[in-house]
Amino acid sequence: MRTRFVFALLLPLTLGAQTFVNRTYSSFFDVQAKSVARMGNGKFLVVGTQAFSQGFLAVHEATGACTQTEYLSPGALSNYSEFNQITKINDTLALIGGKISLAVGPTEIWQGITIAVNQDGAILWTLTHGVSDAGMDATITDIERLNDSTFLTTCSSIGNSRNSISKIDHHGTIHWSKFYDSNLSGFQLNDLCFSDSLIYSCGNSFSAGTYSGVLLTLDTLGNLLTGASYAHPSNPNFIQVMAHAGGLIVASRGNAMDADDLLKLTVNGAVVAQKTYQGAMIMQEDQALKPLSAKDSSHFWYWRGGNFGASAFEVESSTLLPSQALLHMGNIQYFKEEDTLFTMLSSGPLYGIKNQTIMQKHYSLQSADSLPELLAYCTYESNELPLNEVAPIPSNFTPIVTNAGLPSPLFYPLIANEPWINEPFCVEMLGGIEALDISYGPNPSIDHIEISQCTNTPYTIINALGQVVNTGHTSNTGEIWFSELSAGEYIIKINNNALKFIKI
Repeated sequence: MRTRFVFALLLPLTLGAQTFVNRTYSSFFDVQAKSVARMGNGKFLVVGTQAFSQGFLAVHEATGACTQTEYLSPGALSNYSEFNQITKINDTLALIGGKISLAVGPTEIWQGITIAVNQDGAILWTLTHGVSDAGMDATITDIERLNDSTFLTTCSSIGNSRNSISKIDHHGTIHWSKFYDSNLSGFQLNDLCFSDSLIYSCGNSFSAGTYSGVLLTLDTLGNLLTGASYAHPSNPNFIQVMAHAGGLIVASRGNAMDADDLLKLTVNGAVVAQKTYQGAMIMQEDQALKPLSAKDSSHFWYWRGGNFGASAFEVESSTLLPSQALLHMGNIQYFKEEDTLFTMLSSGPLYGIKNQTIMQKHYSLQSADSLPELLAYCTYESNELPLNEVAPIPSNFTPIVTNAGLPSPLFYPLIANEPWINEPFCVEMLGGIEALDISYGPNPSIDHIEISQCTNTPYTIINALGQVVNTGHTSNTGEIWFSELSAGEYIIKINNNALKFIKI
Protein backbone atom coordinates (compact mmCIF):
# COMPACT_ATOMS: atom_id res chain seq x y z
CA MET A 1 0.00 0.00 0.00
CA ARG A 2 1.46 3.35 -1.01
CA THR A 3 0.66 6.42 1.03
CA ARG A 4 1.66 10.02 0.36
CA PHE A 5 2.29 12.17 3.42
CA VAL A 6 4.01 15.42 4.36
CA PHE A 7 7.53 14.80 5.70
CA ALA A 8 7.21 16.34 9.16
CA LEU A 9 7.41 14.91 12.63
CA LEU A 10 3.96 15.62 14.03
CA LEU A 11 3.73 13.85 17.35
CA PRO A 12 0.90 13.86 19.89
CA LEU A 13 0.82 15.42 23.31
CA THR A 14 1.89 13.44 26.33
CA LEU A 15 -0.60 13.92 29.15
CA GLY A 16 1.77 12.81 31.92
CA ALA A 17 3.07 15.21 34.55
CA GLN A 18 6.54 15.41 33.03
CA THR A 19 6.71 14.39 29.39
CA PHE A 20 4.96 16.48 26.73
CA VAL A 21 5.54 18.20 23.43
CA ASN A 22 3.45 21.20 22.58
CA ARG A 23 3.24 23.77 19.78
CA THR A 24 1.72 27.21 20.30
CA TYR A 25 1.02 29.92 17.76
CA SER A 26 -1.25 32.89 17.00
CA SER A 27 -3.66 33.07 14.07
CA PHE A 28 -3.02 36.80 13.76
CA PHE A 29 0.60 37.42 14.74
CA ASP A 30 4.00 35.88 14.16
CA VAL A 31 5.53 34.86 17.48
CA GLN A 32 9.18 34.37 18.45
CA ALA A 33 9.71 32.71 21.85
CA LYS A 34 13.09 33.43 23.46
CA SER A 35 13.17 32.02 27.00
CA VAL A 36 11.27 29.91 29.54
CA ALA A 37 11.24 29.40 33.32
CA ARG A 38 9.72 26.43 35.17
CA MET A 39 8.18 27.65 38.44
CA GLY A 40 7.60 25.88 41.74
CA ASN A 41 3.95 25.13 40.95
CA GLY A 42 4.99 23.25 37.80
CA LYS A 43 3.89 25.99 35.39
CA PHE A 44 6.13 27.16 32.56
CA LEU A 45 6.41 30.90 31.82
CA VAL A 46 7.45 31.60 28.21
CA VAL A 47 8.46 35.06 26.97
CA GLY A 48 9.22 36.46 23.54
CA THR A 49 7.97 38.94 20.98
CA GLN A 50 5.03 38.89 18.62
CA ALA A 51 4.58 40.86 15.42
CA PHE A 52 4.54 44.66 15.73
CA SER A 53 7.18 44.36 18.49
CA GLN A 54 4.94 43.50 21.42
CA GLY A 55 6.59 41.51 24.21
CA PHE A 56 4.44 38.58 25.32
CA LEU A 57 4.20 36.30 28.35
CA ALA A 58 2.56 32.89 27.87
CA VAL A 59 1.65 30.66 30.82
CA HIS A 60 1.77 26.89 30.25
CA GLU A 61 0.42 24.32 32.68
CA ALA A 62 2.63 21.41 33.78
CA THR A 63 1.06 19.34 30.97
CA GLY A 64 2.28 21.87 28.39
CA ALA A 65 -1.09 23.43 27.60
CA CYS A 66 -0.95 27.20 27.04
CA THR A 67 -3.69 28.66 29.26
CA GLN A 68 -2.91 32.37 29.25
CA THR A 69 -1.17 34.81 26.90
CA GLU A 70 -0.62 38.48 27.67
CA TYR A 71 1.49 41.23 26.15
CA LEU A 72 2.89 44.64 26.99
CA SER A 73 0.35 46.81 25.26
CA PRO A 74 0.96 49.97 23.23
CA GLY A 75 -0.53 53.08 24.74
CA ALA A 76 -0.01 56.74 25.51
CA LEU A 77 3.44 56.13 27.01
CA SER A 78 4.57 53.12 25.00
CA ASN A 79 4.49 52.18 21.33
CA TYR A 80 6.72 49.08 21.18
CA SER A 81 8.11 46.50 23.57
CA GLU A 82 10.22 43.36 23.37
CA PHE A 83 10.95 40.54 25.82
CA ASN A 84 14.18 38.60 25.31
CA GLN A 85 14.58 36.57 28.52
CA ILE A 86 13.07 35.34 31.77
CA THR A 87 15.13 34.34 34.81
CA LYS A 88 13.80 32.30 37.74
CA ILE A 89 14.82 33.86 41.07
CA ASN A 90 12.98 31.40 43.33
CA ASP A 91 9.94 29.10 43.11
CA THR A 92 7.48 32.02 43.20
CA LEU A 93 9.41 34.86 41.50
CA ALA A 94 10.77 35.33 37.97
CA LEU A 95 12.18 38.40 36.20
CA ILE A 96 11.39 39.26 32.57
CA GLY A 97 13.93 41.38 30.68
CA GLY A 98 13.67 43.37 27.47
CA LYS A 99 12.95 46.88 26.28
CA ILE A 100 10.06 49.32 26.01
CA SER A 101 9.67 52.46 23.92
CA LEU A 102 8.91 55.46 26.16
CA ALA A 103 8.42 59.18 25.65
CA VAL A 104 11.39 61.00 27.21
CA GLY A 105 10.87 64.72 26.79
CA PRO A 106 10.12 65.58 23.15
CA THR A 107 11.49 62.28 21.81
CA GLU A 108 10.74 58.58 22.18
CA ILE A 109 13.52 56.09 22.97
CA TRP A 110 13.97 52.46 23.93
CA GLN A 111 14.63 51.83 27.61
CA GLY A 112 15.47 48.57 29.32
CA ILE A 113 12.64 47.03 31.31
CA THR A 114 12.47 44.36 34.01
CA ILE A 115 9.11 42.95 35.08
CA ALA A 116 8.76 40.84 38.23
CA VAL A 117 6.04 38.18 37.97
CA ASN A 118 4.83 35.48 40.34
CA GLN A 119 4.55 31.78 39.56
CA ASP A 120 1.20 32.35 37.81
CA GLY A 121 2.54 35.17 35.61
CA ALA A 122 0.96 38.10 37.49
CA ILE A 123 3.01 41.33 37.59
CA LEU A 124 4.46 42.28 41.00
CA TRP A 125 6.52 45.34 40.04
CA THR A 126 8.35 46.91 37.09
CA LEU A 127 11.56 48.93 36.62
CA THR A 128 12.91 50.80 33.61
CA HIS A 129 16.68 51.07 33.04
CA GLY A 130 18.85 53.48 31.10
CA VAL A 131 22.50 54.28 30.40
CA SER A 132 24.65 57.34 31.05
CA ASP A 133 23.28 59.19 28.01
CA ALA A 134 19.57 59.57 28.72
CA GLY A 135 18.89 60.12 25.01
CA MET A 136 20.28 56.72 23.93
CA ASP A 137 18.22 53.64 23.13
CA ALA A 138 18.91 50.82 25.58
CA THR A 139 17.76 47.28 26.38
CA ILE A 140 18.17 44.69 29.13
CA THR A 141 20.73 42.13 27.92
CA ASP A 142 20.95 39.91 31.00
CA ILE A 143 19.39 39.10 34.37
CA GLU A 144 21.52 36.94 36.68
CA ARG A 145 20.24 35.40 39.91
CA LEU A 146 22.59 35.84 42.88
CA ASN A 147 20.42 34.02 45.46
CA ASP A 148 16.74 33.52 46.26
CA SER A 149 16.20 37.23 46.88
CA THR A 150 18.72 39.26 44.83
CA PHE A 151 19.83 39.51 41.22
CA LEU A 152 21.91 41.59 38.79
CA THR A 153 20.66 43.28 35.62
CA THR A 154 22.71 44.42 32.64
CA CYS A 155 21.39 47.26 30.46
CA SER A 156 23.22 48.16 27.24
CA SER A 157 22.81 50.91 24.70
CA ILE A 158 21.70 49.81 21.25
CA GLY A 159 24.46 50.40 18.70
CA ASN A 160 26.54 52.56 21.01
CA SER A 161 29.06 52.31 23.87
CA ARG A 162 27.14 52.78 27.12
CA ASN A 163 26.17 50.13 29.70
CA SER A 164 24.88 49.81 33.24
CA ILE A 165 24.72 47.02 35.84
CA SER A 166 22.41 47.12 38.87
CA LYS A 167 21.94 44.92 41.92
CA ILE A 168 18.28 44.61 42.91
CA ASP A 169 16.36 42.57 45.50
CA HIS A 170 13.09 40.67 45.19
CA HIS A 171 11.08 43.70 46.39
CA GLY A 172 12.44 45.84 43.53
CA THR A 173 14.80 47.81 45.79
CA ILE A 174 18.05 48.87 44.05
CA HIS A 175 21.19 48.17 46.14
CA TRP A 176 23.65 49.78 43.72
CA SER A 177 23.95 50.78 40.08
CA LYS A 178 27.04 51.50 37.93
CA PHE A 179 27.70 52.90 34.45
CA TYR A 180 30.31 51.19 32.23
CA ASP A 181 31.21 53.43 29.30
CA SER A 182 33.84 53.53 26.57
CA ASN A 183 35.22 56.11 24.17
CA LEU A 184 35.24 53.49 21.40
CA SER A 185 32.60 53.61 18.68
CA GLY A 186 30.97 50.49 20.14
CA PHE A 187 30.97 48.68 23.51
CA GLN A 188 28.16 46.38 24.66
CA LEU A 189 27.83 44.07 27.66
CA ASN A 190 25.73 41.00 26.84
CA ASP A 191 25.88 38.71 29.86
CA LEU A 192 27.23 38.23 33.36
CA CYS A 193 27.74 35.52 35.96
CA PHE A 194 28.66 35.38 39.64
CA SER A 195 31.23 33.06 41.23
CA ASP A 196 33.40 33.14 44.40
CA SER A 197 32.36 36.72 45.27
CA LEU A 198 33.33 37.97 41.80
CA ILE A 199 31.16 39.21 38.96
CA TYR A 200 32.19 38.39 35.38
CA SER A 201 30.60 40.31 32.50
CA CYS A 202 31.19 39.68 28.79
CA GLY A 203 30.37 41.46 25.56
CA ASN A 204 32.13 43.13 22.64
CA SER A 205 33.93 46.29 21.64
CA PHE A 206 34.05 47.89 18.20
CA SER A 207 36.71 50.19 16.81
CA ALA A 208 38.07 50.97 13.34
CA GLY A 209 35.83 48.37 11.68
CA THR A 210 36.89 45.51 13.97
CA TYR A 211 35.02 43.70 16.77
CA SER A 212 36.71 42.12 19.78
CA GLY A 213 35.31 40.04 22.62
CA VAL A 214 35.36 41.68 26.06
CA LEU A 215 35.53 40.20 29.58
CA LEU A 216 35.31 42.30 32.77
CA THR A 217 35.91 41.16 36.35
CA LEU A 218 34.06 43.15 39.02
CA ASP A 219 33.76 43.03 42.80
CA THR A 220 30.43 42.59 44.61
CA LEU A 221 29.80 46.37 44.48
CA GLY A 222 30.32 46.53 40.71
CA ASN A 223 33.79 48.10 40.83
CA LEU A 224 36.12 47.13 37.98
CA LEU A 225 39.00 44.82 38.95
CA THR A 226 40.30 43.77 35.52
CA GLY A 227 39.28 44.05 31.89
CA ALA A 228 40.41 42.22 28.77
CA SER A 229 39.73 42.53 25.04
CA TYR A 230 40.08 39.44 22.80
CA ALA A 231 40.93 39.95 19.12
CA HIS A 232 40.34 37.23 16.51
CA PRO A 233 39.77 37.11 12.71
CA SER A 234 36.11 36.12 13.21
CA ASN A 235 35.44 39.49 14.93
CA PRO A 236 34.16 37.82 18.13
CA ASN A 237 31.17 38.88 20.19
CA PHE A 238 31.07 37.22 23.62
CA ILE A 239 27.35 36.58 24.14
CA GLN A 240 27.41 34.52 27.36
CA VAL A 241 29.85 33.70 30.17
CA MET A 242 29.33 30.84 32.64
CA ALA A 243 31.39 29.94 35.71
CA HIS A 244 32.02 26.21 35.39
CA ALA A 245 34.52 23.53 36.44
CA GLY A 246 36.79 26.00 38.22
CA GLY A 247 37.02 28.37 35.26
CA LEU A 248 34.89 30.26 32.76
CA ILE A 249 33.10 29.03 29.64
CA VAL A 250 32.34 31.70 27.02
CA ALA A 251 30.00 31.40 24.04
CA SER A 252 31.32 33.56 21.20
CA ARG A 253 29.33 34.46 18.10
CA GLY A 254 31.52 35.89 15.39
CA ASN A 255 30.37 39.04 13.61
CA ALA A 256 32.18 37.72 10.52
CA MET A 257 32.76 34.28 8.97
CA ASP A 258 29.61 32.85 10.63
CA ALA A 259 31.79 31.44 13.44
CA ASP A 260 30.21 30.12 16.64
CA ASP A 261 32.91 29.32 19.15
CA LEU A 262 33.29 27.94 22.66
CA LEU A 263 36.14 29.28 24.76
CA LYS A 264 37.47 27.89 28.02
CA LEU A 265 39.17 30.53 30.19
CA THR A 266 40.81 30.60 33.59
CA VAL A 267 39.20 32.85 36.20
CA ASN A 268 41.96 35.32 35.32
CA GLY A 269 40.83 35.42 31.70
CA ALA A 270 43.61 33.36 30.08
CA VAL A 271 42.44 31.26 27.12
CA VAL A 272 42.80 27.51 27.76
CA ALA A 273 41.00 26.12 24.70
CA GLN A 274 38.77 27.10 21.78
CA LYS A 275 36.45 25.00 19.63
CA THR A 276 34.41 26.08 16.60
CA TYR A 277 31.09 24.28 16.30
CA GLN A 278 29.87 23.93 12.74
CA GLY A 279 26.30 24.44 11.57
CA ALA A 280 23.92 25.80 8.98
CA MET A 281 23.73 29.39 7.83
CA ILE A 282 22.08 31.52 10.47
CA MET A 283 20.09 34.68 11.02
CA GLN A 284 21.24 36.52 14.12
CA GLU A 285 17.72 37.41 15.28
CA ASP A 286 16.73 33.73 15.29
CA GLN A 287 19.62 32.48 17.40
CA ALA A 288 19.42 31.87 21.13
CA LEU A 289 20.75 34.78 23.19
CA LYS A 290 21.87 32.45 26.01
CA PRO A 291 23.11 29.14 24.50
CA LEU A 292 24.89 27.73 27.60
CA SER A 293 23.42 25.73 30.49
CA ALA A 294 25.30 23.76 33.16
CA LYS A 295 24.42 20.07 33.57
CA ASP A 296 26.79 19.03 36.38
CA SER A 297 30.30 19.85 37.61
CA SER A 298 31.98 18.44 34.50
CA HIS A 299 29.42 18.79 31.67
CA PHE A 300 27.30 21.56 30.17
CA TRP A 301 24.88 21.97 27.27
CA TYR A 302 25.65 24.27 24.33
CA TRP A 303 23.25 24.84 21.45
CA ARG A 304 23.18 26.85 18.27
CA GLY A 305 20.47 27.40 15.71
CA GLY A 306 20.02 28.32 12.09
CA ASN A 307 17.50 28.64 9.30
CA PHE A 308 17.48 24.86 8.86
CA GLY A 309 17.19 23.68 12.44
CA ALA A 310 19.45 23.65 15.49
CA SER A 311 22.00 21.47 17.26
CA ALA A 312 22.45 20.82 20.98
CA PHE A 313 25.68 19.40 22.42
CA GLU A 314 26.45 17.96 25.83
CA VAL A 315 30.04 19.18 26.22
CA GLU A 316 32.78 17.87 28.49
CA SER A 317 34.29 20.81 30.35
CA SER A 318 37.82 19.40 30.32
CA THR A 319 38.06 19.05 26.52
CA LEU A 320 35.23 21.21 25.11
CA LEU A 321 34.26 18.12 23.06
CA PRO A 322 30.67 16.83 22.81
CA SER A 323 29.82 13.63 24.66
CA GLN A 324 26.29 13.68 23.20
CA ALA A 325 24.82 15.67 20.33
CA LEU A 326 21.39 16.02 18.77
CA LEU A 327 19.79 17.85 15.87
CA HIS A 328 16.36 19.45 16.10
CA MET A 329 14.00 20.55 13.34
CA GLY A 330 13.19 23.83 15.14
CA ASN A 331 15.52 26.63 16.24
CA ILE A 332 16.48 25.92 19.85
CA GLN A 333 16.18 28.94 22.16
CA TYR A 334 16.46 27.20 25.55
CA PHE A 335 17.75 23.77 26.59
CA LYS A 336 18.18 22.64 30.20
CA GLU A 337 18.72 19.35 31.97
CA GLU A 338 17.59 19.34 35.61
CA ASP A 339 18.11 16.01 37.38
CA THR A 340 16.34 13.71 34.90
CA LEU A 341 14.08 16.37 33.39
CA PHE A 342 14.84 17.95 30.02
CA THR A 343 13.16 21.21 28.98
CA MET A 344 13.51 22.55 25.44
CA LEU A 345 12.01 25.68 23.88
CA SER A 346 12.35 26.13 20.12
CA SER A 347 10.97 28.43 17.45
CA GLY A 348 9.56 27.42 14.10
CA PRO A 349 10.05 29.13 10.73
CA LEU A 350 8.36 32.33 9.69
CA TYR A 351 6.07 30.50 7.31
CA GLY A 352 5.35 26.84 6.73
CA ILE A 353 2.82 24.32 5.58
CA LYS A 354 0.63 22.35 7.96
CA ASN A 355 -1.94 20.15 6.26
CA GLN A 356 -1.51 22.34 3.15
CA THR A 357 -2.33 25.49 5.18
CA ILE A 358 0.13 28.36 5.42
CA MET A 359 0.87 29.26 9.04
CA GLN A 360 3.09 31.81 10.72
CA LYS A 361 6.05 31.58 13.04
CA HIS A 362 5.32 29.47 16.11
CA TYR A 363 7.14 27.86 19.02
CA SER A 364 7.38 24.51 20.75
CA LEU A 365 7.76 23.78 24.45
CA GLN A 366 8.95 20.25 25.24
CA SER A 367 9.56 18.42 28.50
CA ALA A 368 10.90 14.87 28.79
CA ASP A 369 12.12 12.59 31.57
CA SER A 370 15.18 11.41 29.65
CA LEU A 371 17.23 12.13 26.55
CA PRO A 372 15.83 9.05 24.72
CA GLU A 373 12.30 10.36 25.37
CA LEU A 374 13.29 13.74 23.98
CA LEU A 375 14.83 12.05 20.93
CA ALA A 376 11.55 10.19 20.39
CA TYR A 377 9.87 13.45 19.41
CA CYS A 378 11.50 15.67 16.82
CA THR A 379 15.23 15.38 17.36
CA TYR A 380 17.80 12.84 16.27
CA GLU A 381 21.38 12.03 17.14
CA SER A 382 24.32 13.74 15.47
CA ASN A 383 28.05 13.02 15.33
CA GLU A 384 29.39 16.29 13.93
CA LEU A 385 32.60 17.22 15.72
CA PRO A 386 33.85 20.77 16.38
CA LEU A 387 37.01 22.22 14.87
CA ASN A 388 40.17 23.39 16.59
CA GLU A 389 41.20 26.95 15.80
CA VAL A 390 43.73 29.49 16.94
CA ALA A 391 42.55 31.09 20.17
CA PRO A 392 41.87 34.85 20.39
CA ILE A 393 44.60 37.09 21.76
CA PRO A 394 43.74 39.04 24.95
CA SER A 395 44.86 42.57 25.73
CA ASN A 396 43.93 45.10 28.42
CA PHE A 397 40.54 46.79 28.20
CA THR A 398 39.48 49.46 30.70
CA PRO A 399 36.03 51.03 30.51
CA ILE A 400 35.03 54.15 32.43
CA VAL A 401 33.13 53.14 35.60
CA THR A 402 30.95 55.63 37.49
CA ASN A 403 27.97 55.56 39.81
CA ALA A 404 24.74 55.30 37.83
CA GLY A 405 21.27 56.70 38.18
CA LEU A 406 18.88 54.20 39.70
CA PRO A 407 16.36 52.29 37.60
CA SER A 408 12.93 53.92 37.76
CA PRO A 409 9.73 52.26 38.97
CA LEU A 410 7.13 52.07 36.22
CA PHE A 411 3.98 50.02 36.37
CA TYR A 412 2.76 49.21 32.91
CA PRO A 413 0.28 46.33 32.78
CA LEU A 414 0.18 43.21 30.67
CA ILE A 415 -2.96 43.11 28.54
CA ALA A 416 -4.77 39.87 27.69
CA ASN A 417 -4.15 38.91 24.07
CA GLU A 418 -6.39 37.09 21.62
CA PRO A 419 -6.54 33.32 22.23
CA TRP A 420 -3.51 31.49 20.85
CA ILE A 421 -3.73 28.04 19.30
CA ASN A 422 -2.26 25.22 21.35
CA GLU A 423 -1.53 21.86 19.71
CA PRO A 424 0.12 18.59 20.74
CA PHE A 425 2.82 18.79 18.09
CA CYS A 426 6.47 19.76 18.05
CA VAL A 427 8.00 22.45 15.91
CA GLU A 428 8.94 20.80 12.65
CA MET A 429 10.89 22.26 9.77
CA LEU A 430 8.20 23.67 7.54
CA GLY A 431 8.51 25.30 4.15
CA GLY A 432 10.03 23.58 1.14
CA ILE A 433 8.32 20.35 2.15
CA GLU A 434 7.76 17.77 -0.54
CA ALA A 435 5.40 14.82 -0.43
CA LEU A 436 7.35 11.59 -0.03
CA ASP A 437 6.28 8.11 -1.18
CA ILE A 438 6.38 5.60 1.67
CA SER A 439 5.33 2.01 1.22
CA TYR A 440 4.09 0.14 4.30
CA GLY A 441 1.15 -1.99 5.30
CA PRO A 442 -1.25 -3.50 5.98
CA ASN A 443 -2.87 -0.45 7.56
CA PRO A 444 -5.10 -0.92 9.55
CA SER A 445 -3.45 -4.06 10.90
CA ILE A 446 -4.14 -6.71 13.51
CA ASP A 447 -0.60 -7.65 14.48
CA HIS A 448 2.15 -6.42 12.14
CA ILE A 449 3.28 -3.98 9.44
CA GLU A 450 5.93 -4.39 6.75
CA ILE A 451 7.92 -1.31 5.68
CA SER A 452 9.74 -1.31 2.37
CA GLN A 453 13.54 -0.83 2.32
CA CYS A 454 13.74 -0.86 6.13
CA THR A 455 15.28 -4.19 7.06
CA ASN A 456 17.03 -4.54 10.44
CA THR A 457 16.24 -0.87 11.12
CA PRO A 458 15.69 0.67 14.62
CA TYR A 459 12.14 1.87 15.25
CA THR A 460 10.04 3.44 18.00
CA ILE A 461 6.26 3.10 18.41
CA ILE A 462 4.44 6.02 20.06
CA ASN A 463 0.81 5.97 21.19
CA ALA A 464 -1.84 8.68 20.91
CA LEU A 465 -0.66 10.23 24.19
CA GLY A 466 2.86 10.67 22.85
CA GLN A 467 4.25 7.87 25.02
CA VAL A 468 6.87 5.42 23.76
CA VAL A 469 5.21 1.98 23.96
CA ASN A 470 7.65 -0.18 22.00
CA THR A 471 11.13 -0.09 20.48
CA GLY A 472 13.22 -2.57 18.51
CA HIS A 473 14.53 -3.44 15.06
CA THR A 474 12.57 -4.50 12.01
CA SER A 475 13.01 -8.06 10.81
CA ASN A 476 15.10 -9.21 7.85
CA THR A 477 12.03 -8.57 5.70
CA GLY A 478 11.15 -5.17 7.24
CA GLU A 479 8.35 -6.41 9.53
CA ILE A 480 7.29 -4.93 12.88
CA TRP A 481 5.07 -7.12 15.11
CA PHE A 482 2.82 -5.49 17.72
CA SER A 483 0.08 -7.96 18.65
CA GLU A 484 0.47 -6.96 22.32
CA LEU A 485 -0.65 -3.37 21.65
CA SER A 486 -4.18 -2.21 22.43
CA ALA A 487 -6.42 -1.14 19.57
CA GLY A 488 -5.94 2.48 18.55
CA GLU A 489 -3.83 4.94 16.55
CA TYR A 490 -0.01 4.83 16.73
CA ILE A 491 3.05 6.39 15.10
CA ILE A 492 6.14 4.47 14.05
CA LYS A 493 9.30 6.60 14.06
CA ILE A 494 11.85 5.03 11.72
CA ASN A 495 14.77 6.62 9.82
CA ASN A 496 13.57 10.05 11.05
CA ASN A 497 10.17 9.44 9.39
CA ALA A 498 6.84 9.28 11.20
CA LEU A 499 4.37 6.67 9.88
CA LYS A 500 0.84 6.66 11.23
CA PHE A 501 -1.05 3.37 11.52
CA ILE A 502 -4.13 1.91 13.20
CA LYS A 503 -4.05 -1.25 15.32
CA ILE A 504 -7.37 -3.14 15.23
